[in-house]
Amino acid sequence: MDKQTFLDLISAEHDSHVALLQRFIQAPSPNPPGDTAQAAKVLEEYLVAQGVPVRVIAPQGEGRPNLVADFDCGPDDGGEVVAAANGQELVAATSKGDSNGPSREGKRVVMNGHIDVFPVDEARNDKWTHGGPWSGYNDGTYIFGRGGVDMKAGTAASVIAFSSLYRHRQHLKRPRSSVALTLVSDEEMGGKFGSRWLLENDAEQKKWKGDVMINAEPGGLQSIRFGEKGTLRITFTITTRGVHGAYTHLSEGANRVAARLVNRLVRIEEEVKPELDERLVEYLSRPEVRAVVDEVMGSGASENVLRPTVNVGVMRGGIKVNMIPDRCVLEVDIRLPIGLGKEAVLRYIDEVLIEREFLQEERNMKVEYAVQEEASNPSSYCAMDHEMVDVLARVGGEVTGRKPLAIPSLGATDAKFWRYHGVPAFVYGVSPETMAAAMDERVSVEEFLSVVKVHAAAVWEYLGGGE
Repeated sequence: MDKQTFLDLISAEHDSHVALLQRFIQAPSPNPPGDTAQAAKVLEEYLVAQGVPVRVIAPQGEGRPNLVADFDCGPDDGGEVVAAANGQELVAATSKGDSNGPSREGKRVVMNGHIDVFPVDEARNDKWTHGGPWSGYNDGTYIFGRGGVDMKAGTAASVIAFSSLYRHRQHLKRPRSSVALTLVSDEEMGGKFGSRWLLENDAEQKKWKGDVMINAEPGGLQSIRFGEKGTLRITFTITTRGVHGAYTHLSEGANRVAARLVNRLVRIEEEVKPELDERLVEYLSRPEVRAVVDEVMGSGASENVLRPTVNVGVMRGGIKVNMIPDRCVLEVDIRLPIGLGKEAVLRYIDEVLIEREFLQEERNMKVEYAVQEEASNPSSYCAMDHEMVDVLARVGGEVTGRKPLAIPSLGATDAKFWRYHGVPAFVYGVSPETMAAAMDERVSVEEFLSVVKVHAAAVWEYLGGGE
């Protein structure tokens, strides 16, 4: 079987693919609170119907399951013949030697996606078009619903692609190669009990690392993400003397000190520089690369790819307008570009906080901070000329008519956890437009189906399909 025949078989099941995504969106899985059982069941039932042996790994209990599956490539290994729900006879995979880790001579591809999604404002459910945030309504062009973009379309695409590869695994000829699928329930809250758990705590953790990972987070069909910024999240607590609002001669107040601090923190964007590989700087300076970054992530994004950014996400201070507040709390999200570790940023902050304007003990003025360790992660990247990048770019061009370019991401994905373990990890998915929108998040049906085919064909080609 050649690649085009394989893709034609996938295309022939168009209606089934769309129906899966609709059912998946219709199963709410907002995180927080994090109950993904219903949505995971949709995926598990689909995989079982395709004859795929699925396992559940649930360190947080049955309400937050991670689903995993894997298979060895190559000719029929004599496994048990089973009947799938679609009537096809399939061979259930059996292990060929030790598959608890990357293949000794071949390659192991891991396909990863998450089941949980951003929460919704329930008070505004009636503002959504087509029946609320979990409708899964298909108007022929878009499928509507929370998480359709981030990342139920991508996760469904991975499930469909994996199932298609599984059904035709005898045509994947790269020796001693294999494919794994990891569907996790804890991405939106940091990944501790999802991808991180599988890679660091599961008894078969080596099995889920593989040699290369591909993910279908919303990156845009114009791009392949080979890296991403890190996060440094910090809680600042400013304390001063609290007095009557008319007595500003006695206390400046915590809120005004906080305002001055914010102005200093924003200067991190210009004053703290990353240490960058010259080749990376040259590549990301190319006009065509900058154009794709701006096209996918918005005009001006290319200016921020290689520098830190500062967002003051939370600011709490004061209880009444005519009182000078004695306490203000800031939560700050600093995004760390490739080549910049948190240590350089923290040194900068430490130097700021010992200045006279932020440390006046005689006036009870004090600024303290704590790093939100669970929500802070280093930047990550891997080779932008990796074999899988070449394959994804070639196949992406064939399927969509436009060859994607490799770029880093401003936002974070679970791909970072594989990169931390030295495994190259790449993202190719639908457009991020409407991602986490307050109302009417929606994903293009055409883009979703393209991602299905690109991921399936990329693994097919990478593992010697039809050779």
